[in-house]
Amino acid sequence: MKPIVDLAILTLAPVLYVLLLGGAVLGLIVGITLLIDSERVMRWNYVLNRWYSTRQALRPLKQPIDVKRVVYRWHRVVGVLVFAGALFTLDVLAFSYKTGALVRAFGGGSDSAALSIAFEALRIVLIIGNVAGLVAAILLCFRPSLLKGVEAAADQQYSTRAATKRLEIMHYQPDDLVRARPKVVGTLFTLGSLYVLVVLGLLLV
Repeated sequence: MKPIVDLAILTLAPVLYVLLLGGAVLGLIVGITLLIDSERVMRWNYVLNRWYSTRQALRPLKQPIDVKRVVYRWHRVVGVLVFAGALFTLDVLAFSYKTGALVRAFGGGSDSAALSIAFEALRIVLIIGNVAGLVAAILLCFRPSLLKGVEAAADQQYSTRAATKRLEIMHYQPDDLVRARPKVVGTLFTLGSLYVLVVLGLLLV
């Protein structure tokens, strides 16, 4: 696990540093501008304050795609393909799946026991899933009508609309706060941005 963590830190640390640096510089500019000319910041806010709805962006992903007609029309072909895929996967899981090799690939060390349990549990779950795939493939080849009950129970559509409804509400409280106390907010922005810049500069020393 340690090599993967080290790789993630080595890859993400420069990106995070640049993002923090850019945010601090932008915060400093906004803070100073709020102190000098708050109306200019309000005009920037008016231009940039646009509403982007996730419902419109995600609408194509919510359209159901009906494949039942194709599957039942070519049920034997689909069943053979599913059976072959599940059988091949079971062969790999039974004879080629090496838990020890995966643990060593993830660094092992003090976490080797936990990793070994996790990978073995994953192997068992995959085996169970592929055995179920074999049964489904056999039924699909010879008695596809038996799958209609399972299909009716599993064929449900889940919408993100209710889950993301709160995210679609506009909140103007920050705008009202900045408009009411531009000097205070500008001072906080300026001091906070300077602090972040100093800390980031010390990291390079």
